[in-house]
Amino acid sequence: MSTSAILNRIKHLLDTTPPFDRLTEEERGSLLPDVTLEFFEPGEVILAQGSPPPKGLYIVESGLVRLMDIDAQRLIDKCGEGDTFGAFGLIKGGALIYEAKAVEPTVCALLKGERFRSLYETNREFAAFFDSDLNYYARRLGTEVDVSGAYRLTMRLAALPHRRPVTGPPSTTAQEAARRMAAARVGAFLVVEDHTIRGILTDRDLRNRLVAQGLPPRTPVRELMSSPVLTVPAETPLFETMMTLIDRDVHRLVVLDENGRPCGILTDRDLAHFRGQDPVATVDRIETASSLPELSNIRAETSELLLRFYRQDVRPEQLMRILSIIYDRIAVRVLELVEAELAGEDPEAAVSLPWVWLRLGSGGRREMTLASRQHNALLYADPATPDEAARAETWFARLAERANAALERCGFLNSETVARTPACRLPLRTFKKTFRTWIFEAGAGELTGAPILFFDLRGIYGAMSLVDALKQDIEDALNMQAMDPDRAFIQMMAAGALKQAPPLSFFRRFVLERSGEHRNAFDIRTRGILPVVDAARVLALEARFLESTNTFDRLRHAADAFPDLRGVIETTLEAYQFLFDFRLEHHLRAVEGGEAPDNHIIPAQLSPIQRNLLRKAFGTVAELQAALTRRYDLGRGWLSPRN
Repeated sequence: MSTSAILNRIKHLLDTTPPFDRLTEEERGSLLPDVTLEFFEPGEVILAQGSPPPKGLYIVESGLVRLMDIDAQRLIDKCGEGDTFGAFGLIKGGALIYEAKAVEPTVCALLKGERFRSLYETNREFAAFFDSDLNYYARRLGTEVDVSGAYRLTMRLAALPHRRPVTGPPSTTAQEAARRMAAARVGAFLVVEDHTIRGILTDRDLRNRLVAQGLPPRTPVRELMSSPVLTVPAETPLFETMMTLIDRDVHRLVVLDENGRPCGILTDRDLAHFRGQDPVATVDRIETASSLPELSNIRAETSELLLRFYRQDVRPEQLMRILSIIYDRIAVRVLELVEAELAGEDPEAAVSLPWVWLRLGSGGRREMTLASRQHNALLYADPATPDEAARAETWFARLAERANAALERCGFLNSETVARTPACRLPLRTFKKTFRTWIFEAGAGELTGAPILFFDLRGIYGAMSLVDALKQDIEDALNMQAMDPDRAFIQMMAAGALKQAPPLSFFRRFVLERSGEHRNAFDIRTRGILPVVDAARVLALEARFLESTNTFDRLRHAADAFPDLRGVIETTLEAYQFLFDFRLEHHLRAVEGGEAPDNHIIPAQLSPIQRNLLRKAFGTVAELQAALTRRYDLGRGWLSPRN
């Protein structure tokens, strides 16, 4: 192959491979003399575990490379076209922590180590990309990954086996559709016209809409089908598909090929074959549970379910989603059982007022972990008379008391901010008044604890229109208060967000507890997670973003709403993901070892890489707090002494 052909291949690879594609054309061109192409046969070891750092950064042009911890027989990663490996050793030095072996004929571009290090040290964006890579490998250290070849949650639907759908026009008779479904041994008939999906006919539709109604077999499927049909692209990961089934509360999805045409139908039953690691099945178990012991068992199994997902490389934000869904569904089922039980015991005492159960704090933000406590409230419609108000207070007090006790039996520890507490169980009118008091009248010292948790409220069961009405009133109050040029409420909230500083000294040493049970440790929740949560809440309230209380959503919205903060918010998103990931892994390892999960981290027990990544994350949190200090003009008079 000619020298010019090789250079063209290298140039194309750099032009299309992150983070090289973010460099200028001139910068990429200057790298060409320091890049060579290397060829590897299947089974050939490219880098040996325990050997000195690699001679450069490898960029896969074609083929597949497996990175494996040979000693522990643990898969760390697989690198395909456009992936890189070797950065870990180049940056950290020391013996290589994995073996890199070609799985199939492979071609890699090799960038000299000196040139890579020069770029890493001088280009911040380039370095940030590989810092995330270090984060990934630090997470993999000591974490088992299934290498058996079974289905993985990151697999695309296109890679999974599924039958071609049975299709036909809307004029197809029910009898013909049923005959074709039986012949193909499938439970659904897809109604297609002009390459457009018009609807779907299932076995259940035939029973309920045809046979049960006494309609003739020649009834056209257009009169029996369900529409619209939920579809997903074939490139959708299996995990995202599972979440769609749960979020949309459906039992099947139509899979579309790259041309937008149906290529398969995936059902919730199909997912049961994917190693049983199915959150859909878990939700089904919850919704059919008939007792608290059943729900308690499912709650106890959740940690193992999360551990399996984590080992399948599911991202922390997605793990939070799973945990939130499971915990929400358990709470909803508890409320259904408790409400039915109370109504059966004393039907005369029941009231007909609409009500809704609220999650607060981490539950309201969909950021619960294995160590999260109960934080909830009960909101009900305004009674029309004093007598109705008295009956409502009695009824909802009994309901809340029993619900909180039942949730505690299911493993959700109690707290002071729960619905059984009178201040957390109020009619709509009183809740509105409470929020307006906080917004218009509260002093800085009063906007801590329970009031902060309420600004993360989310309805999970009952009359959601009450939640909408309350949020609208909160927004109206914020708009009215914003007319005050001093913006006192937002400033007070911002000042509260600065009360806890990240546990780093001026010289970037960890600030640790000096005595007591957690000596030589720091609390990652209090000193790392909550400062970001608090800052995101402040920015979301200023932007009037009340659609979601999730911290990731709040930060992303704030990045769009406040362009001057975009840079620090984007780096904060990465830091927050790392901190939450780190905390979740800490919890999972505790559970795996038979211990109760906590939030206390002992730096001396971490690897140098993990300590370095924590320092970087905490440094980013400090930058966000500094940005808040400037934005809200928080002089020394506003700030409480920092730890």
